[in-house]
Amino acid sequence: MKSLVMIKTTEFLIRLGLLASLLFTATAQAESRWYDQATVDRGATLFEQNCASCHGVNAEGTADWKKTDADGNYPPPPLNGSAHAWHHSKKLLTRTILEGGAKLGGTMPAFAGKLTEQEIEAVIAYFQSKWPDPVYQKWASANQASDMPAIPNIVETLEQATEENKMTALLKKRLRSSQISDPVVTPLAGLFEIQFGTDFGYLSENGRYIIVGNLIDLETGQNLTNITKGKTALAAINKFALEDKAIFPAIGEEKAVLNIFTDTSCPYCKKLHAEVPNLQAAGISVHYLPFPRGGSRGPGYATLKQVWCASDRANAMNIAKGIEQGELPAGDCASAELVDKGYALGNRAGVTGTPALYKSNGEIIQGYVPYQQLIPQVLNN
Repeated sequence: MKSLVMIKTTEFLIRLGLLASLLFTATAQAESRWYDQATVDRGATLFEQNCASCHGVNAEGTADWKKTDADGNYPPPPLNGSAHAWHHSKKLLTRTILEGGAKLGGTMPAFAGKLTEQEIEAVIAYFQSKWPDPVYQKWASANQASDMPAIPNIVETLEQATEENKMTALLKKRLRSSQISDPVVTPLAGLFEIQFGTDFGYLSENGRYIIVGNLIDLETGQNLTNITKGKTALAAINKFALEDKAIFPAIGEEKAVLNIFTDTSCPYCKKLHAEVPNLQAAGISVHYLPFPRGGSRGPGYATLKQVWCASDRANAMNIAKGIEQGELPAGDCASAELVDKGYALGNRAGVTGTPALYKSNGEIIQGYVPYQQLIPQVLNN
């Protein structure tokens, strides 16, 4: 029994010693920074001369730095560790000061030719001296971990002029997609948005991590991913020629255009179509694009081809959806291929069901919405 107690006691002391060692190491790391006091003092003078007028005397930044101004630009953020500066490596901080903040969504002018890299390093030392130890340690740990990133630094890679840079090639391999968009800046510091196929992901600045899903602004309630999806889809939809759609024009002044992927065999598409006159009366033009659910094997595929072969597609759509009586033409004309084109376009746009509605600003409305609710949604862009 004594030997067992001694063993347990020994294990406890070893663990206690390890804990003490870790705490000592953490304390030592917190006290150890890459700069000395002389560099901080030199940086304080340079900061006051070049940066304080925008970022504040104590690097406190602008009060509403998280909100864009009238031009859509972000005001100068705090550099005292309370904002996102600690997300960036020293190399990127230096480059941003040299080249200006436009690439990160800001308005800071470029200081290349005005400050040397050594002077910029002193400025960084000054505002990093205001970072609390936990913030500094997060920054230090992140930059140590990013010495060997899975994918090259995004900001640096974006500057490469090659047709397919190393990062894009690696993303294609890792994500198993041949369609990879260029990364773009998001409102969240250190996070870059990419599209691969019909999906969207958010890459960490060092290119190592990706989050696949929706980016939501909890302050405004906006789903930023859906906004991007809608704008991307709308750009493709707008390439579908007007003469290739089935159009129900607004009555009187056109106030908005609503693009709708539709299928003649879809019950909710028929229900929505019965209310199209209400949309037209409200000044909304409806532009139909064909989207046969199930592709060429879908139940509405042949009928959609008949509609698109008709000389009056609006009338043919009314017949196909049971609003009017009449005969549809054969679906073997040259325009019948537009049904396949619409289906391919819908798949690229991420359509998963019908009706799929796209407002003029790119906002997506999935599924049937009664016209009483739909009209204000469409007109409120």
